[in-house]
Amino acid sequence: MLAKRNPPLREAILPYMTIFQIAALALFAIWPFSSGKDYHMTADPSVPAASGTVHAQRDKQNGNTKLDIKVDNLARPSSLTPPATTYIAWVRPNGGDAVKEGSLGVDKKDLNGELHIVTVAKDFDLFITPEQSSTVTMPSGTEVLRTHISID
Repeated sequence: MLAKRNPPLREAILPYMTIFQIAALALFAIWPFSSGKDYHMTADPSVPAASGTVHAQRDKQNGNTKLDIKVDNLARPSSLTPPATTYIAWVRPNGGDAVKEGSLGVDKKDLNGELHIVTVAKDFDLFITPEQSSTVTMPSGTEVLRTHISID
């Protein structure tokens, strides 16, 4: 009977080294895109259970600021006093007027929502207001969530 030969150590480790190298390459490939900063949004007393976070990062190609807004436990706009029909996200650059960036939908069951926007502003207040219509051009409601964002 022939003795069974154990593979050399190099042959046994080679498949694992390849997996490790692939994992390292994948990590370094996505690492530059995950940079940015997270900001906590402060809730108004009219929506005490609400919370929000904003992930902000600068687009390295054009210098714009990408914002990923996530809200939790934000009351349906129709249940507020006075009732509203939608939430609007606004950006107010330092020393400037508020600019409407988008309408924030809130899931009726979980009261959660997300909005992804891009702005040219680098140092600004971001806030969310309940509004009677998504066509408003100026904020008219209470700022239910707000934060200040500064991107270098």
